[in-house]
Amino acid sequence: MRELHDFEIEPEVRDWLDSLSDSDFKRVDEVAGMLAERGSGLGGPWSDHLEGPVWELRLRLRGVAARVTYWCRPDGRIVLLTVFRKTKQHDQRQIDRAVRAQKICANEHDGPVVESYERRV
Repeated sequence: MRELHDFEIEPEVRDWLDSLSDSDFKRVDEVAGMLAERGSGLGGPWSDHLEGPVWELRLRLRGVAARVTYWCRPDGRIVLLTVFRKTKQHDQRQIDRAVRAQKICANEHDGPVVESYERRV
C-alpha cells in the first residue's frame, strides 16, 4: 500500500473548512483523501494545474463550484493555500493570489507545522 501524503492547511482554508456544513465537509474530505493517496498524480476531473507549482482541487458543493488551491512541497507534504468560489472560466486574480500564497509559504515557513486539524462529522 502506498504511503499517504500529509497536509498542511493555511488559515484561510482552515476557516473555510470550519464554516462548512457536515455534508459539504464530508465531500471535501473525500476528494482530499484522493489527493492524499495520489498526490500530484490525481489529475482531472478532481485536480488541475494553475500556474508554476500551484494546482487546484476541484469541488462541487451543493451545486456550487469551489476551488482549493495547493502545492506539493519538496518533502511530499501538500499545502492547502487558498479557497474560492469559481465564477469565471479563468480567474487570473484568484490564480495570482494563490501563487503569492505559495511563494510566502515556500519562503517564510521553516518546515512542517506541528498543529493538527481534526473535525468529526
